[in-house]
Amino acid sequence: MARVTGERAPAFTAMELERLVDGVLPQYRMLYGPLDQQVSAHQKKSIWRTIARDLRTLGVYGRRSTHCCKRLEDLRR
Repeated sequence: MARVTGERAPAFTAMELERLVDGVLPQYRMLYGPLDQQVSAHQKKSIWRTIARDLRTLGVYGRRSTHCCKRLEDLRR
C-alpha cells in the first residue's frame, strides 16, 4: 500500500468511521477523560496503534495512528 509522495489519502469510509469510534469508545477515558493525565504518551500511542491496526484489517486503506487520531479530533470538533 505504498503511495506516491504528495498523493492524498482517500476519505474515511462510513465503515472506517464506525470502526474508529467503536475502537475509541472503550479507551475514551484514557485518551480524553478523567484518566487522561495519568496515562503516559507512550500508552496513548499504543492505544492509537491498536485502533489503526484494527482499521487496516478492513483493507480499505493503510491508515496510520496519526491519521486516526486526527480524524477523531475532527469528528469531536
